[in-house]
Amino acid sequence: MKALFKTLFGDWRTLTVVGASLAVIWPLLQSNWAAEAGYALPLCLLAGAAWLARH
Repeated sequence: MKALFKTLFGDWRTLTVVGASLAVIWPLLQSNWAAEAGYALPLCLLAGAAWLARH
């Protein structure tokens, strides 16, 4: 069962990157800056991928 959860969700670091990206994007989508979310999400995911690569 542990292998299934690891396959579906990854580890806690992957979930942290996804959660942090959503925490940045969600308020942008609810504000007048919704158009900027398209630029912010790739940057968040790129920064998260760089952080994951170092760990």
